[in-house]
Amino acid sequence: MYYYFKGNTLVFKIDEGQKAYVEKIIIIGNKAISEREIKSVMETKERNILLFRIHPRLEKDILYEDIEAIRQLYIDKGFLEVEIEEPIIELKEGEKYIITIKIKEGPRYKIKDIQFVNNIYYTYQELISNLKKPLKKGSYYNGKLVRQLQRITSDKYAELGFIFANVNVEKLIDKEKKQVVVKFVINPGNRFYVDKINIAGNYESRDYVIRREIRLAPGDLFLRKKLMRSYSRLYGLGFYDMVNFQPKVKSEKEMDLDVQVSERFTGQISLGAGYSQLTGFSLFASIRKGNFLGTGDTLGVSLSIGSQYRNNEISYLHRWAFYKPIDLGFSIYDRKVNYGTFVSTKQGISTNVSYEFREYWRTGVGLSAIKGRYSNIQEEAPDYIKRQAGDYYLYSIYTFLNRNSVDNPLIPTKGTDFTITFKTGTGTWDFYKIVVSQTVYLPDKFFYTDFVFSLRARYGFMDKINKEVPIDELFFVGGDFTIRGFDYGMAGPYDDNYNPNGAKQQIILNLQLAHPLVQRFLWVYGFTDMGKGFDEGDPFTDLYYSVGFGIKIITPMAPIDVYYGKVLNAPPGVNDSRIGFVLGTFF
Repeated sequence: MYYYFKGNTLVFKIDEGQKAYVEKIIIIGNKAISEREIKSVMETKERNILLFRIHPRLEKDILYEDIEAIRQLYIDKGFLEVEIEEPIIELKEGEKYIITIKIKEGPRYKIKDIQFVNNIYYTYQELISNLKKPLKKGSYYNGKLVRQLQRITSDKYAELGFIFANVNVEKLIDKEKKQVVVKFVINPGNRFYVDKINIAGNYESRDYVIRREIRLAPGDLFLRKKLMRSYSRLYGLGFYDMVNFQPKVKSEKEMDLDVQVSERFTGQISLGAGYSQLTGFSLFASIRKGNFLGTGDTLGVSLSIGSQYRNNEISYLHRWAFYKPIDLGFSIYDRKVNYGTFVSTKQGISTNVSYEFREYWRTGVGLSAIKGRYSNIQEEAPDYIKRQAGDYYLYSIYTFLNRNSVDNPLIPTKGTDFTITFKTGTGTWDFYKIVVSQTVYLPDKFFYTDFVFSLRARYGFMDKINKEVPIDELFFVGGDFTIRGFDYGMAGPYDDNYNPNGAKQQIILNLQLAHPLVQRFLWVYGFTDMGKGFDEGDPFTDLYYSVGFGIKIITPMAPIDVYYGKVLNAPPGVNDSRIGFVLGTFF
């Protein structure tokens, strides 16, 4: 750069030269930790054409933060006296930075003792046993485990009402013996009781809809586990995009709780007209409204007019009947669909009642009555339709037991959901049916990342009592909600025309690993499914397997899943891959 005067004007002329980049990072002195692991904690990266890092930038502020990250890496592994020199930066050929980092590792320290100061509510073993890996005397110092134990200790005291408990870590170093005493100094603070609960943001929901789900009440000891359970119950309603609890200290022993919610759109309205060879001309309108009139109830109405297609239905679910955790529901419907090879008509009514007991458990019973007919049956129709042609009547009753501790049904990250259902029916046909389902959500508590592992296992069995089983009660395995990658019902028995026949038994296992790209909006996941529909034999032989990946988008109306599934051992003639679209949730 140089400057000159042009008249009364001072002119600076700048020659920017070539843009420099990080060509190489050299690590010297590392013996216990590999160069690769050291570089993995650095934000500054060296050139790597294979990873598309063509001209990585050098920023000195970030480089000095990298030095601290390397220091913390060594300390976490027990090198408490590690020394890292000022990085040497050399510019070569006018554009290539060579960075040299010299490390003096020093000795590695072992834990002499672990002590808890001011710990009066838990035993030593109660606190230490919660660690996934052992942190014990004689082992090398592990900073990550120390921080985990610090967090665990704080959480344990919060469970007793000490929500502002503070846990500090002190390290007493013996340089001669290369040992360290780790002290967890606990300052519990005060226990607080709830005074007032203030609710805001509920423009549609009535206050009582929110209050009846909150597990804290005025006068209660403020317990963290009850606060977290309140989060889960409010999200479980499906009415809110966001729930936030803000405790406010009022005195030495009292605090108010401010509850802020952000309501999501809970209505679905459809209006339209259509024409096809299957359904002919039809008009349709439907509305489904969750949180109807802000009461927490759900109303559904569907009306249609058509020569070959009809779907008229009204349903209602009333929550907290008689001011108790009792749900009452009913549905009345009239349906007709021309499938080309046959016409199905069906009229029915159903009612159900369920009761929540304890905290996570619910049980219930339901009744239904159906009048139907399969008519206009063509030669190409599925075999099971041909078997049950004509009019039929069916009356059924079911009961279930459910335990659900899932934190958020729209974006589940932890908890379990277990259900066992027994159903039986009689009429033109008769049957009994048992279905057991278990779903588990496991957040990553090993590396504390945002990954969530999900597992869902299902087994179902049904058979006739004296007559033949009805079609609608068979298991159709394959498709969006069972084994992804298959078309509907094709992971079980099918006829010569490749129409699924349904099965008397099913076994399904779904494994999924998900990670958020944008919290509360966009997730990506990979999955593997396995299972089959079958009538007899060993349930664990000749299983079908599929793998795939997908994305989940959380919209104001409902979650949307788009995925690709590939069947690894599809039978001949059956499609072995599929792009699926699901409005709602799979797990």
